[in-house]
Amino acid sequence: MKRGEKSKNEPKADFSVGVHAGIFGLIGNALLFAAKLTVGILAGSIAVTADAFNNLSDGASSAITVAGYKLASRPADREHPFGHARFEYVAALVIAVLMFVIGALFLKESVVEIFQNKGAPNVRFYLYIVLGLSVAMKGAQAAVYGVSYKRTGSLPMKAAAMDSVGDMFATSTAILSALLWDVSGRDLDGYFGTAISLFILFTAVRVLKESISPLLGSAPLDSLVSAVREKILSYPGVLGVHDITIHSYGEARAYAVAHIEVSASATLTDAHELVDRIERDILRDLGVRFVAHVDPKQEERSATDLEALIRAFLSDKFAGTTVHDFRVTREQGDARVYLDAEIPWESALTAEDLTAALKAFDPDFTYIVNVDRK
Repeated sequence: MKRGEKSKNEPKADFSVGVHAGIFGLIGNALLFAAKLTVGILAGSIAVTADAFNNLSDGASSAITVAGYKLASRPADREHPFGHARFEYVAALVIAVLMFVIGALFLKESVVEIFQNKGAPNVRFYLYIVLGLSVAMKGAQAAVYGVSYKRTGSLPMKAAAMDSVGDMFATSTAILSALLWDVSGRDLDGYFGTAISLFILFTAVRVLKESISPLLGSAPLDSLVSAVREKILSYPGVLGVHDITIHSYGEARAYAVAHIEVSASATLTDAHELVDRIERDILRDLGVRFVAHVDPKQEERSATDLEALIRAFLSDKFAGTTVHDFRVTREQGDARVYLDAEIPWESALTAEDLTAALKAFDPDFTYIVNVDRK
């Protein structure tokens, strides 16, 4: 396969779903912004005006989402051999920052309204009509984004669905503010504007955290790790698997590496053919580009008995510690034990600590210990 050419088995993220959903959101939010801004100014309501600019930020978010998906769908090239799919995370990050700025600006305006009391809103029937239609539109957008998220697993679609549900709450709050004035004559517009602004800020922070995490390199889903592990262990000739590492470069672009244990008596050709078959099958069945490292496993009884003793000792002495890559060699009369000890992530244990403990347990061997963290 030529450099930059895609395999026919390579999974593809359906970015067109996100593009269509983004265009739907862009048109709907532009209409809502114009309508709410008009009635907000006519009614003199800071809550409705804040909600209008919330829709403006949603429209900008939709535009950014469309642009992000367009960029993310570009194929891999020499400078970006893993593709451009992480652009969708960048799009979500920009959306979060924009939401935060809008929320902060209207929080300031709402607080000023509370203390300066610029006048009660001038409620008219058209305000209720526009806000009621807005709730219905946001419900439709939440449904479209939710379906798109289920189909693609895309973070911007999840963020947009969450934001649309939140907008239904925000607009309902603006309706409640108008109703309270209409029925009781109490002017709580600034307070409701503050509530809407705080909600926008809360949503922005949540989206910000969710978009930064995959850019930094978040841990893979346990379900995906388990699926890869079970797939590998299903092959005859595989004696064990460990050190599974999975990196995501956007939806449908996962890369995995694992150490596969095979019998030390297996030929290099047999081990190579086994690993090749596993790599092809995992790409086809799980959509993960997989590379394996082969570890020889000794099956002589003396080695397996010693391994069982050391496994039990380390597990009892250091909770949560497991052993793999175990082998015994004799070099110039020196009996050596090589092993990798996998310890909990938060553990402060070092290779020196484990080596000292093993030496005290059985001083007849020289121990070479490598530490992995779960």
